[in-house]
Amino acid sequence: MSTKKSAGKKKPPFSPAELDELIGRVKEGDVDAFRRVYDVYGKRIVNYVYRLTGSRAEAEDLTQDTFVQAFRKITSLKDNRKFQSWLFRIAQNNVYQQYRGTRPHLQSIDEEDAMELSDVQKLATPSKNPEQAVLAGELKEVIDQLVTELPVKYREVFVLAAIQRMSYQEISETVGRSLASVKSDIHRARIFVRDRVKDYLGENYGMSDLL
Repeated sequence: MSTKKSAGKKKPPFSPAELDELIGRVKEGDVDAFRRVYDVYGKRIVNYVYRLTGSRAEAEDLTQDTFVQAFRKITSLKDNRKFQSWLFRIAQNNVYQQYRGTRPHLQSIDEEDAMELSDVQKLATPSKNPEQAVLAGELKEVIDQLVTELPVKYREVFVLAAIQRMSYQEISETVGRSLASVKSDIHRARIFVRDRVKDYLGENYGMSDLL
């Protein structure tokens, strides 16, 4: 049971030492170093903002704003190794400023983004049976819809956990909530998705445990 969570985590793009060195160079005004940061984190920020706004165009605009602010404020970051959660927090704040307190509803996840839903995709045991292959296609649509139905409080942490594959500590730092609150909300979101998928599949279809 204890190995399931660690096995699903995405490998960080940089080791702590590499990130420390890279952000140190950015703080010194190294544009090439910042360009490398953008190349690595740009798509992840776009996908995250897209899930909060439901608009690809707005996601791209807000991502640009996020990186401009990050470059201007980079010297205020005290711990270079916490750059990722700091960057996602800037993106989140930009979204909420744009909507001035009215949090937007999430729209359906596109095909490219759905490929990143590894935690959720593993809800159903992979099958080679043609009939179950059809079911898997239908399941993707069900999962897409279920993510849109999550309350914003649960959705924002679930997206960071299941799609961005961030640790509980990083998510806590990103959303500005306690570690206990983050763990509880992710747990509830996973139960919501798991139970709804179970209702769709029935009890006789293989399920993996997300909890």
